[in-house]
Amino acid sequence: MPYLPSNSQDFQFTADPYQPSADFSFYPQQGIPFLTPPSVTSTYQSQWQKGQVKQQAHYALYGSSVTINTERQQISHQAMPVQARETGLFWSKVPDLQVRVQSRHGYSQSKSSQTRQEWNQLTAQDVQPEVVWDQSVTPKNIQPEYQWKQARELDRQKTERFDRVDEYSTVIEQEKTGYTIAQPSLLNFAFNGKRYTPAISPNVYFRLDNSAVNQTIRPTDSHQRASYSSNQTQDEAIVIPWGKGHKHTDNEYTGNYGGETKPEDPKKPEPIQPDIRESYLLMNTVTIVTLPDRTPIELKQISINLDIDSFSWEFSGELWGASSLALVEPNHNGIKQIEVDINGWKWIFMVERYTSQRQLGQEQYTIYGTSRTQLLAAPYAPQRSKSSSSNINAKQAISEELQNTGFTAEYPDLNEYATPDWIIPGGTFSYQNETPMKVIGGLATTAGSVIIPARDSDTLFIQSRYPASPWAWDAATMDAVIPASMVISLSASWRPEPQYNAVYVSGTHSGVSVNVKRTGTAGDKPAPDILEDWLTETQVNTERGRNELAKGGHQSVIMVDIPLTDTNTAPGLIQPGQLVEVMDSLNGQSGNWRALCLSTSISLSGGKVTQSIELERHYFTASSSGSQ
Repeated sequence: MPYLPSNSQDFQFTADPYQPSADFSFYPQQGIPFLTPPSVTSTYQSQWQKGQVKQQAHYALYGSSVTINTERQQISHQAMPVQARETGLFWSKVPDLQVRVQSRHGYSQSKSSQTRQEWNQLTAQDVQPEVVWDQSVTPKNIQPEYQWKQARELDRQKTERFDRVDEYSTVIEQEKTGYTIAQPSLLNFAFNGKRYTPAISPNVYFRLDNSAVNQTIRPTDSHQRASYSSNQTQDEAIVIPWGKGHKHTDNEYTGNYGGETKPEDPKKPEPIQPDIRESYLLMNTVTIVTLPDRTPIELKQISINLDIDSFSWEFSGELWGASSLALVEPNHNGIKQIEVDINGWKWIFMVERYTSQRQLGQEQYTIYGTSRTQLLAAPYAPQRSKSSSSNINAKQAISEELQNTGFTAEYPDLNEYATPDWIIPGGTFSYQNETPMKVIGGLATTAGSVIIPARDSDTLFIQSRYPASPWAWDAATMDAVIPASMVISLSASWRPEPQYNAVYVSGTHSGVSVNVKRTGTAGDKPAPDILEDWLTETQVNTERGRNELAKGGHQSVIMVDIPLTDTNTAPGLIQPGQLVEVMDSLNGQSGNWRALCLSTSISLSGGKVTQSIELERHYFTASSSGSQ
């Protein structure tokens, strides 16, 4: 029953506990007393009955089972009585609530099968009537079942007659059939543009007749020829070098491994030495066009980036206006492509997305793109699964991933080390739901290599992460030389790494295990083991271990800003994966040092073009450097 106040009340709550001042009468006029809540008692009990006696054929005795008594008791505590208010509402004591669950196990009846059931003797039966064939099968006329009719007799001699050919007679040319002219001089047809009408009494009568005589069939030489030549050579580009045999696991195996560079291959050319001047005058030329119509577009700012662990160039640029955005923005036909030419260095990018910002009197449009190698990865390339049951070469597997895509893979071999090719046994090369670029990247990482995408073509350059070991950079051939006079800014940060001198590289399900150790060291500082499925040959395991050891040691990361010179002026464009020598000077003394390029960033703003390169420099003492 709802509460009905007799007059209006004003509730004003303060910080003190609330004390009701009005008459809140919850009782109706007749008055209904509050009953004491009943107590609740629940009892749960289960009883085990006697198990049914079962008689077994084998002899087994069952003893008395152990009595198990399980008892659970729950008792609720006494609730606190509610203090009575002026309204006269009282709550009585809450009774104790007891819940008791009890289950008992009685003694199971002993069972004995010794004198119980026995196997009875089966009644002897005569099996002779079962195996005797009787005459119960009656012949049936299959004519109604299969409506086969009796074949009509034919004279085989007349329908299939073979005569012997004339094998030894002289071959006589078959006589021609048709009209034969007896007196050719009597034939003079002059139509003169009129319809021919034969004469009533001609001198010559025409009669068509066949004077050919049936002759015996003579065999004819078909003059068939069979030529034999050498088999066509398949997979000429794939060469499987065989080395000297070794045990499946040979940690003591050492060899003078130097990559796949062939002795007859030309040596890596020396880099072009830059001109050292006090000042440089550079005229930057920038051209940006759409493809394939080559419509020029204008951009105020440009940024182009690539790092050594990426497989595509990245691009961003700020357009001048909405008219330029309409030329490159993606639409229902898909993405569009542009060509960027900076001082003769060309890139081709796909415009993937754009952003726009409009304000009163101000517009800003920014486009973002990537190189075409992104087509081999998500979201453009479909995911596939594959399992090769036969042996396959690593480079052959990469070629199969690039099949029907228009892309090709190249393996530079002018450095001291190159990406090796090795055989992956059948059943080992498999993957699930991977894009082609994911699989190619996995194969490259297995060999300690990286993927350097081409700027303006559908080509992947797969090369060793360290073209030469850092402890041998003093004798290695560099790719570019940077003079100190061209350095706009330079900053460095120290980044030490553990200096390991040995690493254990092994396959998992198949392959070999190789303990790679730096030449000239004791191999007493091992790196964490490398265990992967596709490490199946000594050659690739050794190259992977060399690149892993090359990552360690005392090193620093140096950022250098230099101008981007044209294609005919050193140092030009420096890309990730190249070895660079910086001609530095400290206190008037020569302080040249060498490093590996980790990333490249090209920026254009206001007609000024700058390339920022990130270099990895290693520090070795004379005693710690080695030849491998």
